[in-house]
Amino acid sequence: MAQCHSFLRSEYIGSKDRLINKNRNNNIVSSRAVKPVSDSDSAALNPDLFFPPLPGQSNNDFHPQLRRLPSGSDPLYYYSWHIHTYFFHENANVTARALAIREQFMGYFNIKKCEGNCFMGGIFDNCTRMCVWDPVMGVDGPHPYGQWGVYLPNELLMDTLSWMSTNHGEFEVLFHPNTGEMIGDHDSQQRAVWIKQQVPLDLDFLRWLQCKWFGCVDSL
Repeated sequence: MAQCHSFLRSEYIGSKDRLINKNRNNNIVSSRAVKPVSDSDSAALNPDLFFPPLPGQSNNDFHPQLRRLPSGSDPLYYYSWHIHTYFFHENANVTARALAIREQFMGYFNIKKCEGNCFMGGIFDNCTRMCVWDPVMGVDGPHPYGQWGVYLPNELLMDTLSWMSTNHGEFEVLFHPNTGEMIGDHDSQQRAVWIKQQVPLDLDFLRWLQCKWFGCVDSL
């Protein structure tokens, strides 16, 4: 029976090779410039680049969003990073193990809980040092279940990534930059980086939030 389909297999391989050669140029990925933002980057820290908060919004629930998405030739500015460590919050034993790693992380880096408005840092809020938020025991925005999070300045990315890659235990960990494009920042096919495996984030929530707060953009 296997011999009956050998000619189909040969035809399939031949057609696939032709298709690959035809689309080879279309599959070349173009790179773009990326620049971590420092206090001296006046162009990146211009408040007019971003939509302002809506009335009643604090920086705790406002995601700074660029008024204009940068083109492929424009540099992409990284203002800061977030870390999210996920756990099944309905299981007390799992939750205890996840929060134990949180305590170890805080002790190793000698950091405290975030106070005041803390999201992206810089001109957007008063968060200037690494800190941790209170754990979230349930669905929160695009996050489908329990997680604890960290606000991370650019200069501490390598140290924290090294620590987390060694000490994440059984838990999935997301590192994502804050660029002013919140959908792409959380998308593993764009800028989100995972340790262990991906958690299925609800990116449609972020698209809905984008439309609700800033207007719908087809390219997001």
